[in-house]
Amino acid sequence: MTLERIRILKIGEADCMNKSHCAKIIVILLMTLSCVYSFRSGSFAHSISIPPLLNLTSNTEIERILSDEVINAFIKDGRVTIKKDGDYILKGVITGYMRKPDSYNSSGEVEEYRLNVETKFSLVSDTEETKWERNISESVVYSASEDETIGVEKVAERIKDSLLRIMLDTW
Repeated sequence: MTLERIRILKIGEADCMNKSHCAKIIVILLMTLSCVYSFRSGSFAHSISIPPLLNLTSNTEIERILSDEVINAFIKDGRVTIKKDGDYILKGVITGYMRKPDSYNSSGEVEEYRLNVETKFSLVSDTEETKWERNISESVVYSASEDETIGVEKVAERIKDSLLRIMLDTW
């Protein structure tokens, strides 16, 4: 074989390897994009309204904090249209609120509190037909040096995450 012919073969092999490498990258990109598409595909074709949650507990702040957290989560997520008079109403009731010591230091003083909040959400059509109903209970542990409101905010964030997951997985 001549030196010129050997160079042509090596160039051809390199092109073949580059094409193979490019094909692998394209397949990986397509797989990644299809996963992103399927993850974002859970959207609700109707609009919903979200009135303030009904609070059946003794904590007066939780209603405002949790209502704001839920509304802001849906607006930020963007897969559900929020309207004052939506096709559906997302009704929420705070049914339980319990704060108790979770851990103590060597002096017997409370180091951490556990806050458990129980809620019930239902999606109701404008004709009062219930599409679904779910109970969501979440708890958090927070430092005794923090204000109780910090614990309420943390548990509200968990509840809204669970609610978004339930609603968007249902559709």
